[in-house]
Amino acid sequence: MRIDTQQFGTLQLNPEQLFLFPQGLIGMESLRQWALLPDPVNPMVAWLQSASRGDRAIALISPRAFFEDYRVHLTRRDLAGLHMKPGAELYVLTIVSGHVGRLTTNLRSPLLLNLNRRLGCQVISTDQQPIQMPLPLASTANGVSVAEIVRQAA
Repeated sequence: MRIDTQQFGTLQLNPEQLFLFPQGLIGMESLRQWALLPDPVNPMVAWLQSASRGDRAIALISPRAFFEDYRVHLTRRDLAGLHMKPGAELYVLTIVSGHVGRLTTNLRSPLLLNLNRRLGCQVISTDQQPIQMPLPLASTANGVSVAEIVRQAA
């Protein structure tokens, strides 16, 4: 499958590399197939690239890398669509938004990815997590800040 993107140029992906989000994402319910791509410069950032819209790429982080006490409180219903089985790998990622100088991540609506089944969903946690949690803007180990990575993508 060939995807022409604004962020990454032309990508050649096998359909089995894509994640299916049966319900889409909040505000993008019609976009259901996404590729999870590493950032070429910063290992702290990943990108969710729409397979059908080349202009839709979303910066993601692992919230535990920035907020080690972060926990997602979910119901069984939240996990039902992911078809989790014992031993399955589940990734929890959050969306980065904002602008240089004030980046935030949405801890209340994380994305859950079942790596084994290539299924994803966005959930709203049952606890009172912040919707716009400020991200530290300090440089990472390789000297590139999350702010710089997201700015370059904008």
